[in-house]
Amino acid sequence: MGNKTIKTTKIARLTKMGTTLAKATGKFFVKKTFDRTVKEARDLKVKIDVAKDIVQSMGELKGAFMKMGQMLSISDDLILPPEISELFKELQKDAPPMPRSDLDKVFLNSFGKIPEGLFKSFDRTPLAAASIGQVHKAVLPSGEDVAVKVQYPNILKATQNDFKNIDQIKKFFSLIFPGVVDVTNLVTEMKRSLLQECDYVKERSEMAAFKSSFAKDFPNIHVPETFEAFCSESILTMEFLEGDDFEESLKYSQEERDFLGQLLFDSYIYSLFKKRKIHSDPQNGNYFFSKKNIKLLDYGSTREFPADFVKRYAAILLAMEEDDFALYKKVIVDLGVFLKTDSEELFQRHFELVKETYNPYTLEGSYPLLEVNPFLKVKDFIKTVDLKKRKFPREEFFLLDRSTLGLFLKLRRWGSRVNWVRAMKKYRGPLDEEIRRNGID
Repeated sequence: MGNKTIKTTKIARLTKMGTTLAKATGKFFVKKTFDRTVKEARDLKVKIDVAKDIVQSMGELKGAFMKMGQMLSISDDLILPPEISELFKELQKDAPPMPRSDLDKVFLNSFGKIPEGLFKSFDRTPLAAASIGQVHKAVLPSGEDVAVKVQYPNILKATQNDFKNIDQIKKFFSLIFPGVVDVTNLVTEMKRSLLQECDYVKERSEMAAFKSSFAKDFPNIHVPETFEAFCSESILTMEFLEGDDFEESLKYSQEERDFLGQLLFDSYIYSLFKKRKIHSDPQNGNYFFSKKNIKLLDYGSTREFPADFVKRYAAILLAMEEDDFALYKKVIVDLGVFLKTDSEELFQRHFELVKETYNPYTLEGSYPLLEVNPFLKVKDFIKTVDLKKRKFPREEFFLLDRSTLGLFLKLRRWGSRVNWVRAMKKYRGPLDEEIRRNGID
């Protein structure tokens, strides 16, 4: 994939992705005997060919379509076959960079200068190119090394146009997850999240907030400093950080991987239940590691949750821990997981399923994740549910589930022995007490 100017018009983007999806759909359904999912399609070569087509189109279009591919890329083999996940991982590292003329245009619009007129030095070869922008290494006039995040020209317009192509986005989800329920809530949340990622002013503010929060409670998590004089609506200049990537961190000792796993888990539970705001882009490229520290990058995707949602999410966990079926049933209806009219038998089966998945992590002590793939159990359960006329649950679940998946995939590959209970008691405990006293209303 070479340097290409991004297509931004609705028609151009619709045509590009529509052609790819039509081609992919044709490959999948050339035989009626094919299962309707990527996971279950019987011919691996067909699956790989389809994924290659989709990945290439996503990399060229960037914006919403590329972000959907990056979401799939964090799943390892939990959702998609490993051969397919590996292809989608190309979107984390090999997205085509913008042409030189486009790069100059962004700087001229922001500062009236090309990069070399603003910085002491500027490396035009990007360190990384992603869905919204690309990152370059530079040196400030004062001598500090910095990372410069540059937004693709007109990417906001392109992303807005992607969401006007709502049928194409729904077709993508139906191709990857056939039979999925009404995804309107999911697409609404994805739109909100992606448009937020285009707002570099907000991202700078989020970085400052997380830096302040972690500096006090988690000093081993490093958030980069920003340099306001070298920032604009489309350029974000920040401290240049280095470290080991995730694959390198797998070579650390068991004790070091235990430490990092506990740090990552504790900071996540703290962010969710105490601060009600999480870093919600868990792809491995957003992390650098050392044996005692985590450097957390890219704050374009963060999610602040309403108090009522966090309280109800805590109530789900509490209900499982205390075997409170009545509380569980009420909460999952409130959150849109099930309908009030669903059968008691369906509620009970779901309750037993999530308890079976969650309760091993309610025991005292430090121990690694179980090897069982929970998605296979969920998939078997979903096969027994009539999905017609059902909607995706509350939109907050989209980024929460994505972030939780990213966390647990790291812990699983590290084999980290984690004390799961301690952070829950410390940061979720006050909510549990409130729920016990006053219920969830």
